[in-house]
Amino acid sequence: MSLKQEFTQTLWDQFKLSLFNIAYQIIGQNNQSLQTTCLISLIQFIQLLYFPFQIQLQFAWHNMNLSGEIQKFLQYFTFLRILNQQKTSIYLIGMYCAVSIVLLIAIIVLLAAIIKQLLNNQFLMLILSIALKLIMTAGFVEILRLHLGFLICKRDYTGELRMFYTTDQVCWTGNYIIHACIVIFSLIVLIFIVIIGSKLFIEVRNNRKNTFSQREGSTYTFLYVYVSLSLIAYSLIELPKYTMIVILIQVLTSFLLFYKIRFKKPFYNRNIQKLWQAISGLVFYTNFMLLTTFTFEHLVFIDTMKGWIVSMPMLLVILLQDDRQTINLLQANMIQQLSSQEIIQLSEFLIELCECFEKDKNKEILVLGFLEVHKQTCLNPQCAIKTSIELSKKFKDNLKYTDKRMILKEIIDQIYQLGLQTYPLSVELKLHYSYFLLDTLEQGQKALIEVDKAEMCNPSFAQEFLIFKMRKIIDQTFQKSATKNQVKYIQTIDRSMKYQYKQIKQLTEECAYYKIQFWNTLLDENPNLSYIQKYGNLILKQIHLLKKQLFKIQRNNHLDVSIYRLIEKFSKYVHKLENYKGFQMGNKQKITSQQSEHQYLKNQDELSTYSYPVIVLELFGKANQPTIIKNVNQAFHSLLGYSKTDVIGRPLSLILQNTYLKLHNIFVESYFSQLRQDQVYETEERSQFLVSKNKYVLQTYSINSIYISDKGVFQFCRLRQDQCYNYFAYLIFNLDGKIESISSTCISMLNLDIRQLQIRQLTIQKLFPYLMYNKEDYINKMNLIVFENLTNSLNKSSDFEEKQNDQCVTKQYYAQLYEISNKNYLFSQANSRQQIYGYYLKVQLNEVCQPKEDYYLIKRNILKHQFKFSIEQNQYIFEHVSQSTSQYESIKNESEVQDEPKVCMFTQQSFPSKKFVSMTNLKLQSGLGYDIKTLRLFQGEIKEIIDLDQDEDEEEQIRERTQKLQLEDEKEQPQQIKICNQEDLMYYLLGVPYSPLLKKLIIILNALMILMFIIAIVMYMVIIQTQSQFESAITLLAASNQRFASILKIQSNLQDLRGCYLNLEEYTMKSTGGRYVQINYAEFSNELDVLLLTDKILTSASIQINKNYQTVFDEFQSANVQMFTKDNNSYNFTFTQAIEQMISKAITLNNSNISSFIDENEDFHYYLHNTLNSIPKFQLISQAYYYSNILSLIDDLSMEENLFFTFQICCLILIFIFFQIYVYFHQKDIKEIISLYLEIRDNQIKKMINQFQTFIQLLQLNENDEIESIEDEDEVQDEQDYYLGVSNKYKKRKSKFEMDNYRKIQINFLFFLTLLVSYFSYLYFSSSTITDQTKSLVPLVNLTSFMPTQYRLIDNSIKEMLYDENAILFNEFNSNQKLQKELEEVKLLDAELHALNQQNELILSDQYKKVFNEIYIQNPCDIILANDPSVNSSACLNFNKNILQEGLSIAVTNFFENAQNMLQQYSYYDKNAVYNNLTYNISSQHRQNYTCNIYNTRIGNANRKMQKVFIRVCHMQLLEELQNYLNSHYSDLQLQFTLLFMIFCMISVLVYFVVWIPLQTKFYFESKTAREIQSLIPIDLFNNCQSLQTYLRQIKENR
Repeated sequence: MSLKQEFTQTLWDQFKLSLFNIAYQIIGQNNQSLQTTCLISLIQFIQLLYFPFQIQLQFAWHNMNLSGEIQKFLQYFTFLRILNQQKTSIYLIGMYCAVSIVLLIAIIVLLAAIIKQLLNNQFLMLILSIALKLIMTAGFVEILRLHLGFLICKRDYTGELRMFYTTDQVCWTGNYIIHACIVIFSLIVLIFIVIIGSKLFIEVRNNRKNTFSQREGSTYTFLYVYVSLSLIAYSLIELPKYTMIVILIQVLTSFLLFYKIRFKKPFYNRNIQKLWQAISGLVFYTNFMLLTTFTFEHLVFIDTMKGWIVSMPMLLVILLQDDRQTINLLQANMIQQLSSQEIIQLSEFLIELCECFEKDKNKEILVLGFLEVHKQTCLNPQCAIKTSIELSKKFKDNLKYTDKRMILKEIIDQIYQLGLQTYPLSVELKLHYSYFLLDTLEQGQKALIEVDKAEMCNPSFAQEFLIFKMRKIIDQTFQKSATKNQVKYIQTIDRSMKYQYKQIKQLTEECAYYKIQFWNTLLDENPNLSYIQKYGNLILKQIHLLKKQLFKIQRNNHLDVSIYRLIEKFSKYVHKLENYKGFQMGNKQKITSQQSEHQYLKNQDELSTYSYPVIVLELFGKANQPTIIKNVNQAFHSLLGYSKTDVIGRPLSLILQNTYLKLHNIFVESYFSQLRQDQVYETEERSQFLVSKNKYVLQTYSINSIYISDKGVFQFCRLRQDQCYNYFAYLIFNLDGKIESISSTCISMLNLDIRQLQIRQLTIQKLFPYLMYNKEDYINKMNLIVFENLTNSLNKSSDFEEKQNDQCVTKQYYAQLYEISNKNYLFSQANSRQQIYGYYLKVQLNEVCQPKEDYYLIKRNILKHQFKFSIEQNQYIFEHVSQSTSQYESIKNESEVQDEPKVCMFTQQSFPSKKFVSMTNLKLQSGLGYDIKTLRLFQGEIKEIIDLDQDEDEEEQIRERTQKLQLEDEKEQPQQIKICNQEDLMYYLLGVPYSPLLKKLIIILNALMILMFIIAIVMYMVIIQTQSQFESAITLLAASNQRFASILKIQSNLQDLRGCYLNLEEYTMKSTGGRYVQINYAEFSNELDVLLLTDKILTSASIQINKNYQTVFDEFQSANVQMFTKDNNSYNFTFTQAIEQMISKAITLNNSNISSFIDENEDFHYYLHNTLNSIPKFQLISQAYYYSNILSLIDDLSMEENLFFTFQICCLILIFIFFQIYVYFHQKDIKEIISLYLEIRDNQIKKMINQFQTFIQLLQLNENDEIESIEDEDEVQDEQDYYLGVSNKYKKRKSKFEMDNYRKIQINFLFFLTLLVSYFSYLYFSSSTITDQTKSLVPLVNLTSFMPTQYRLIDNSIKEMLYDENAILFNEFNSNQKLQKELEEVKLLDAELHALNQQNELILSDQYKKVFNEIYIQNPCDIILANDPSVNSSACLNFNKNILQEGLSIAVTNFFENAQNMLQQYSYYDKNAVYNNLTYNISSQHRQNYTCNIYNTRIGNANRKMQKVFIRVCHMQLLEELQNYLNSHYSDLQLQFTLLFMIFCMISVLVYFVVWIPLQTKFYFESKTAREIQSLIPIDLFNNCQSLQTYLRQIKENR
């Protein structure tokens, strides 16, 4: 595992531990009585019962009154009732109250996880406990409802999205977006809290203080599932259209809740278990009855809801009855192997019987029967009951062996142990057994061992919390005991180490075997690199598990010598663990010392067993009370010279140097400020100076342990001294330089005595004048320093003599400076910064610290000259050396020198600073003069050294040539990279950046996937938008024809009102009883309202027509409509303007009396004349305009779909290509990394395999046994060839490699690619189907809405011609022939209408076809009566000799015959003939009297009524059904596309985040893991093998 992964895992473990601490504290506060639990449960029952009766589903009961009353009652328990249909501000108040509760919990949890002290705040924990109890019980439904209620939006009549529960808030605009983001974030936090809480707030045992305690949390989670899915379902799914889906969701989720509670029995308390069993059962029953009512009401059942009310009490009684015993004790005895869950249930039941069987006769009989059957069926030779019988016979006086309770407990213990043998990895079984050991048998030690075992079995998140909780319970149990129990607790930990040793031994052995298989693979002739990768991953996994296990042992301070011996062997023979090197011996000493220290808790006076100095201190929390020395041992007396009576009871200041005493006080204050609860706390080793009896200081190192006991707080100090043969002197001084203390060695080294410090105040500047100026050169570094002995002047009387002596006595030492800081003295390092309190100087004689191998240290601030040999001049030169960036430089004497080496023999130094004058003088005294010639032996000849200071130009040239030669040498001989340890190797290997090519491929693939997703979104939006536009365009087309029909209907009314005013309507006035005028006025007014509505729809619509239909658009917008006045003047208008004029005239005429309806009235004439001529002529242009709108949409959709589909296919092809390239190069990259192992020779591989086999042999021996190392055969030449310089002659072996799961990745990729291709293909062909169906159905819509206008226009034109022989119709004078022609065209249109219905029979809905058949073939009277209240049944059935009873098609045929008949009668007129057989004498004019009698007949009245009433109503109904079908069809398609798009989005998101991103991560970590596998190569091979060195250099260059 990489360092980043280890850091992430450690961070997660720390956060998880903090979360567990918080949950544990909350559970401690969570005490709930039975009454409170029952009350909360009843509130939850009402909340759950509200879902089947909510407003959206109320109609499904088919009893609105009763369900409404129940809904009103249940609504009182919902908070949303108060906020429903209120202002947004009021809703926001309630919503933010819910949000604040959720976020308050999250903030408190995060703060408590970061600031540990908050866990001790009882008030804060109480608030958190109440808030969580609210949010996880009765408050969850309302909080979730408030959150989702804000996000639910519905469209109003204008099409705007508005909040469902408020009246004034538009969705997804303005501030709503901000509030919605907060709600969504809070909703995510709420779900996270509920999920985590359901896993954590469970009990491993029955908490009698909390009656709501549960044994497992997954069952109660189904309550949240039921609530969440129900709310989401009725919020998002369209009702009542998809009511069945919502009801099914509620039925299924409520059934799962009831099933889980019924059979899992999550509640410990029996009463609460029965209550929730009844609650869940009644909720499920209610939802089931809702489904039954909605499906079978009025079909199979009647008044199902009343049956629900009657059956609810009976079902409640059944559910509340006590369950019969679910544990079959006889069967449990007979079955030899039970499941782990059955073992837990059997044991819990037996424990319950064990506690109360003596008080209940039935239970006592049950126990006796179980014991008897168990005695007969138990096959265990050490069965508890059999053993008790034998012991009771042997020890008759001991009642323990006959006690039924004790026997039953032993049987339960054996049942658990047998279960653990059968299911060794069952964490749940181990936890229940540990609780049984702790609570029933009171064996805390064994319980702790079982908890440790459970922790090693990979527990789940909830089980980890139970383990943590069990540890806390065990800790509390032990803390209540005395010191004796503490010792037992420690012994228990030591016992558990045996199991841990076995685990570690197994891990190391498996790792060794994997390594043997790993290296054996390389011995093949053609190694399979995939096997190397496989075994390498297994090895790294084992090493990670081993480190993790050792880390747990180290963290818990569980120390065992055998474990560290095993690790030492493992590091030696198998794999070197750098973190554990040298750790064994220190831990052995730690174990020994801790065992002795625990004995000290029993007897504080006994310290003689310690061989090293020991001090016992008593600490006090008060600032003014110093630390007291309580005890010391004999080694301490020998160290400092004090007797026992000198120090015991005295303050610590007696033996601790003043500066370190300040640090000790800081440590004590920091310790008590933390309020630690640990009984034992151990500090790191730190340096300190003690004061001996003669007042000289002595440097020691101490490890301190602090113990809390009933007697107080004690600090146990173990002291040691460094074993060093060098001679050091120590001087301690403060920040001002004042020397406070010295060591006794200062007397002999520096001629400095403690009395001199007492007589005069010496400073460090007087003794070492240049120390503080160059402090950075001495901090933690040993360096040369000048010492000026000022102490000789102490006995002199004059200052002159003192100064004179000071100048003469100057010495040179090596010195090292250390800071005295509070670094290791603060209890918590996180919140404090380091502070320096003083310094101490470590001084060493110059002769003692001579550098090895003639290396000489030179100061970095000294200007240096150095001898170098010049090849060009064949002699040495003396030149400047460039300043080094390091703090020291080493110059090695490699030439042969006759005299003894001196410092200045090779270097000559000049000091630019005055503060180094004394050292310069000292250097020059011991060096050679620069006026003497210097000779050196070089390659057998004596050469003279030339000082190039005389000729600077020559020196510069020679320096440049020398540098060039050095660069050439460096190029020819590459520098070797030295690997010192495993960390350096991992630094080199894991520091290699990821392949740039793979990074680019990932970026390209991500970009293509995002582009594909964006195109899919745009494609979906285009289809949905186009479907909505289709609906609108079809509506506009029908509205255009409807507007024209309304104009003609008003025209008919005007003609009839004119006839009534002129007494030309004799027949109709007679048939209507004189009410014909009122009837026409009413029709006029109603039709005018319809006309205004349709005109508003058309004028407010936005039409976009593409360039293909630009001519239609231009013609519609042009002013070509010629409107004529009564004076025969004409004006040109656009069609829209002409329609507006007709509407204005109609409004004027509607407000006029009947006398205005004559031709002399300008408005009347203008409306009547133009609606018979200009408007019908240009109505076809209007129809073509709106029809072109639909065709434009069809063309645009086809073009966009082709474009999108092409782009998507291209994207998918590119994704396929780049994915294959990505996989190929990743496989190639892994192969190149693993191929590094092919550089290793077989003899080295065999040698390593021998080491692994040696380790396995060692594991079979005793811990202290060793075996002789297997000596390698002499392969001198091979080794020399293999190592540096000659390894290139060996050819690299061939190998093969195939990436793991390569085929599976390809198959999954092709599967997802096929899904995407199928989805896009479906969209493409579906859109083509939509366009084809639209092209087929639009003509039918157009003709259905257009036909009534043609019938009406024919009838009105005939009537106008009969009224006025000079009337202009269809822009022609005396247009009888034109009318004949128009009549034939209408007949053709009628035939075309029937033909279109037949052509689209497969497309049209059954409802439309049913209505069409009922209208045209059967009897349309029912439809007419339902849509026109002015028509009665007899009038419809008896109309025109019962013609409608044969269908509208016969009636329309009769309409054509009647119109043809009237036109023929008109053509038969003879002005010379005398017509005595006319029915009515209407006019004095001969012609008008004749023509008016033509339409004052039955056939004329029948045609008038047909076009005004029957045809209009029938076609309106047909058009409505057709539009309903189209809207429903488009809605279904939209829903279908939406569901498919949601599925596509879900699949895309899942594929991207669950498959693609993990695949990238997997490939990345495969690369990193392959580099980690390289780290399995031994370090010495990396250092010696030339090819591996070359590889490391390449890594270094590429970094």
